[in-house]
Amino acid sequence: MKILFQGDSVTDTGRLREGADLNRQLGCGYPQLIGSRLMCDYDGVEVLNRGIAGNRINDLYGRWIEDTLNIDFDILSILCGVNDIGFALRMNRGADAEKFEFIYNRMIYEAKKARPDSLIVLCEPFLFKLEREQVPGNEDIIDNWDIWNGNMQERRQIVKKLAAENGAVFVPFGEMFDEVLKSTPAIKWSFDGIHVTSAGHELMARKWIETVWEPYQSTREEKNV
Repeated sequence: MKILFQGDSVTDTGRLREGADLNRQLGCGYPQLIGSRLMCDYDGVEVLNRGIAGNRINDLYGRWIEDTLNIDFDILSILCGVNDIGFALRMNRGADAEKFEFIYNRMIYEAKKARPDSLIVLCEPFLFKLEREQVPGNEDIIDNWDIWNGNMQERRQIVKKLAAENGAVFVPFGEMFDEVLKSTPAIKWSFDGIHVTSAGHELMARKWIETVWEPYQSTREEKNV
């Protein structure tokens, strides 16, 4: 049982990037929290993290064969989207919504073709609106919040749509954070508007296990009865 996490810096979280055993350290984010729990509670579970900080959707697709299709995964979990917005708004180097959807859909198609019996998981991207003084270096997110958030809402809808069209599991991270932000400040969950705190990663891990692993494991147990 191999669970493969793919994405950008929110998934990467300082994982081991060099050496023979890339699975020895999963980083310090939600893949590590999920992995430590599942590998402790279930025999035969292996968790792999291949997220790379700074990846846009085309960067992820550029390494899709090496870092995804060549791995014999049973569950593939993908979180991507925020960098295409940031790179586009700041440097005109990100994929627009149409291209984002096109490339993402192709990635899913190739993953399903390579591993037809696997479970594909699409995680909803997100942004946080902090106070301007809380985001040194990322003030443009707050100053242009309507533009950033408008782009993010568009990406969120694309990911949800692709999950429905491809029979993938949709993990509503964005909806989850929207809900907790009604009663807690954004700074509890993110330190810069893009990346999440330890508390944020724990919340993501809980939601992923609830949405993906628990139904998956329940189905497996029913089949073995």
